[in-house]
Amino acid sequence: MSCMEMQQIWEKYVLENSLDSFIIDKTIIDSWQLSKKFKVNPKDGIGKRFLTTSDFQKRLRDHETMVSLAKKSLNRFQFLLKNIDFILVLTDADGYILWQSGNEHLKEHAREIRFSQGYQWTESMVGTNSIGIALRTKEANFIHGYEHFARASHNWSCVASPVFGENREVVGVVDLSMPAHYPKKEDFLFTVQLIAEFISEALQRKVFEEQKYMLQYFSSKKQPGILCNSSMTILHISPELVDEPEAYIGKKLSALPNEKWEIVKRDPIRKEDTCIGYFVYVKHRIFNHPFKFHYVSGRSKTFHQLLEEVQIVAPTSAPIHLYGETGSGKEVLAKTIHENSPFAEGKLVSVNCGSIPENLMESELFGYEKGAFTGANPNGYIGKIEQANNGTLFLDEIEDMPVSMQSDLLRVLQEKKLTRIGGTKEINVNFRLITASNQDLKALVKAKKFRTDLFYRIYVCPLQIPPLRDRKEDIRELIKYFESANSWYPFWEEMLVEVAEQYPWKGNVRELNNFLERCLIYYRDRIPTKEQLIQLIQKGGLIEFQETSDTLSFKEQIEKENIYNALVNNNGNIPMAAKQLSISKSTLYRKIKKYKLD
Repeated sequence: MSCMEMQQIWEKYVLENSLDSFIIDKTIIDSWQLSKKFKVNPKDGIGKRFLTTSDFQKRLRDHETMVSLAKKSLNRFQFLLKNIDFILVLTDADGYILWQSGNEHLKEHAREIRFSQGYQWTESMVGTNSIGIALRTKEANFIHGYEHFARASHNWSCVASPVFGENREVVGVVDLSMPAHYPKKEDFLFTVQLIAEFISEALQRKVFEEQKYMLQYFSSKKQPGILCNSSMTILHISPELVDEPEAYIGKKLSALPNEKWEIVKRDPIRKEDTCIGYFVYVKHRIFNHPFKFHYVSGRSKTFHQLLEEVQIVAPTSAPIHLYGETGSGKEVLAKTIHENSPFAEGKLVSVNCGSIPENLMESELFGYEKGAFTGANPNGYIGKIEQANNGTLFLDEIEDMPVSMQSDLLRVLQEKKLTRIGGTKEINVNFRLITASNQDLKALVKAKKFRTDLFYRIYVCPLQIPPLRDRKEDIRELIKYFESANSWYPFWEEMLVEVAEQYPWKGNVRELNNFLERCLIYYRDRIPTKEQLIQLIQKGGLIEFQETSDTLSFKEQIEKENIYNALVNNNGNIPMAAKQLSISKSTLYRKIKKYKLD
């Protein structure tokens, strides 16, 4: 079929949706129809979706071996492509171009239609093209000129073949792109298939060799464990650990029943200075009680004492009040109490009283009948208290609840009934109440900013959450938990722990996690200095980093921190800071000079 005939067929399909299926190949028909379904503009078709620089670099790292093999294949098979102008392209399994090489003049033209590194070339993005068809059909194909659905590719002739990885899943595509004036020859298809098979076989051979190496390592161990690859997928598991070990092969480590086994340690398995997997040590969990805590308990005595109190009060139905600084873990404890309470089968309904405008607080908590007021949902609304029926209602920042609403809440707690706004029917409710604040409710009651009668209703079992600076023994455990959750195990962990243990963490666990998130972003594949880690803390902190001084005693360090916090809280006002610290102004001036806080 001539180029002009193919152009007429394309124009007839695009303009009239008319197609003679006996003339054109079924592969092209299917792809054209899909392109229309995906609403690809046939008069356009340039690349539109592209990766950010960081995402592109991450994909390059993830497919480093495949890219390296693509480069080798070009050197090895270039003699098959002599006397033609071409671009050789490698994509990942999502159709993003990771690497391209070839004629510089052609690459310039390719950039005009955004057929370049970082852009996605799938059928849904740019219409019929060799890469997209290879990804969908898992077979090699040759798309020539007007066989492309979109005009942007009509001047190109493209051949593509999928690259297969472990278990024959498609991990990428090799594409050979040439000017459309080259004829549609089987030789080109054979060459691209040869390159793709070369890469596929090398990838599979590498996986086989690594798994063989890891199995040998596994067999050398004298105790039960789990063998995982670098992405924490289970490759082998000791049969004494689970009843059906084969059922876990190919699954993530997180699929292991953690109610029975506890992960103790992950030993990296290295080959040629590269981590290719992990030997995971586990131990049997011993429970003396059914208490569940799904978070990091750490090693500090203060936090374990708090958990012991939680364990005592959670199985009851008594109201609980949590008092702790911002980010100290009030919501974590609320979830723990709910999961270990008689109301665990019901819902945990959380309400942040500080984030709801005063005029909406009543409707949010109590709900309303349809047509109750202008702008209301025509179907009405079930309020948060009613949603928590037979479950737990968690009222965070209870100190911000308007006084008028405090009396309404008190009435519900006393009578176990509520009436929706605009309604007359009383609705029975039964729920566990957990409240939380980052201010001292006793002080608010004395200042007449919180109702005394409501205070006695909710302050039945008060639990004070220690700030992170008072349980620095837990910082190491929190860091390890973050690393495990993100499959990130930096060998400079000790420096990370050392720096973290010197910082006061005004934002508590939340601030620590934010810092660790930045570490993961900035230093996943690099090694920071201690100074760089300190700078990274200060990026998201409100106070200056102060390294522990060898010249100050522990008591002096605490005193220095208390004075600093008092100055910050009072905007540098000396009389007010002195009053807060219960010392004279002259004493405060002297200590400011002593600790160089001026």
